[in-house]
Amino acid sequence: MFYLKLLIPAILFSLLMDLRFGFTASGFGLCFLVLLPSFHFLIYELRVKDEYYFYANFGFSRAFLWVTTIALSIFINILTKFL
Repeated sequence: MFYLKLLIPAILFSLLMDLRFGFTASGFGLCFLVLLPSFHFLIYELRVKDEYYFYANFGFSRAFLWVTTIALSIFINILTKFL
């Protein structure tokens, strides 16, 4: 549920930005690397800060969510470099 708010806009905006500059898999990965943490910051740090309490009740700390977001974006970036 946490990443649903992040992944959909990050994937769509990454595709749009990559199509704008000529679609390549590595370009998509780079856009995704930048946009996923950016959307995490904009959505959960600025817009709905109180939702961190909801995820904390399930045992997910703010640091864990940030590390997972950054790790996922780096993983997708590395994965697209080899395509």
